[in-house]
Amino acid sequence: MKIKLLDIEKKSESRNDKSLGIQTYGESNDYPQQVMNLLAASCTGGSCYSNYRKFVTGKGFADLNIYGKKINRQNHTLDYLLEQITNDLAMFGGFAMHVNYNANFKVSEVQYIPFEQVRFEKLNENGEFNRVALHPDWARQFTALRKWKKDDICFINFFNPDPEIIAMQVENAGGWAKYKGQVFYFSNEGDKCYPLPIFNDVLTDMNTEEAISNLTNRNATKNFFPAGMLINKRQRAESEEQESETERSLLEFQSSKNACKIFYVEVESDEEIPEFVPFRATNYDKEFSVSRDSAKDNIGRSFNQPPILRSENIGGNFGADLMKNAYNYYNSVTENERIILERNLTAIFTHWWQPFEMNFKITPLSYNYSEE
Repeated sequence: MKIKLLDIEKKSESRNDKSLGIQTYGESNDYPQQVMNLLAASCTGGSCYSNYRKFVTGKGFADLNIYGKKINRQNHTLDYLLEQITNDLAMFGGFAMHVNYNANFKVSEVQYIPFEQVRFEKLNENGEFNRVALHPDWARQFTALRKWKKDDICFINFFNPDPEIIAMQVENAGGWAKYKGQVFYFSNEGDKCYPLPIFNDVLTDMNTEEAISNLTNRNATKNFFPAGMLINKRQRAESEEQESETERSLLEFQSSKNACKIFYVEVESDEEIPEFVPFRATNYDKEFSVSRDSAKDNIGRSFNQPPILRSENIGGNFGADLMKNAYNYYNSVTENERIILERNLTAIFTHWWQPFEMNFKITPLSYNYSEE
């Protein structure tokens, strides 16, 4: 699997990390976490992701009889499971679920697993692996709250409902009481491959959008581009560590909100007199505007999303017919993802301990407009 690194703009393959016993997800093993952080910081990326996720989820299951069906001891329901795995499918291109069995080798519980917590077991000498590794903080983002420990890594077998396979795994674990169950893992890149989100190619554009926002914020709040500098003769009685009365008065005059609009410089020569030297600042607004618009356009195209769905480039043509057409179009774009969810949920719950009428078809969104 090849993924784009955000800082050095090159692609790198996953590697075996023998110390942890895993295959890294990106060079630093934090690719999912970087995706999450970039989406959170990119206005356009976040908006596109939100719309994409909503269209994949649709209105939920068409069969309302299974909507609130309990699937584990935490009383989570099927609609909750659908919402969680849809979020991950939209964000990462994959999702994961934990499956438990009863003594009859039937699925007794299904739990959602946050996708960013899952890694593949390292490849063996034959280039194969059969387990995933779970850890709550692979990227070590929360070490201030919880000490990072290798012992927290939990290895679990991939989903395989074959009773003979389950029986063998239970025996190897030392009985049902010690059996960890299995993990169902879906990737849009194929079997036993780390997935890539549909917007992988524009992660750098999301990074660009964040950088421009940060620069604009610094300029607005701290005046990143100073207006000029005031040159003044230092009083001989003052040391370099002391703040002159003139400097204090000047800063008070500017106030905290306007501080740094002027550079204050002291000189020691009696011959030099105070003078104000204005800076000829370059106007970067045009350059920023072009970069921002380019990033927005690239991000929108990666999601294959009509601009009207995120209220962009619509002018005065925000009509019901245009919105209906946009809904119909994007429903067709996201149809494959809904089919993926239906197919994989069926693959698990076909083995449910208590047979029930299974219809995991998802109802697409529709634009309801009524003119009063």
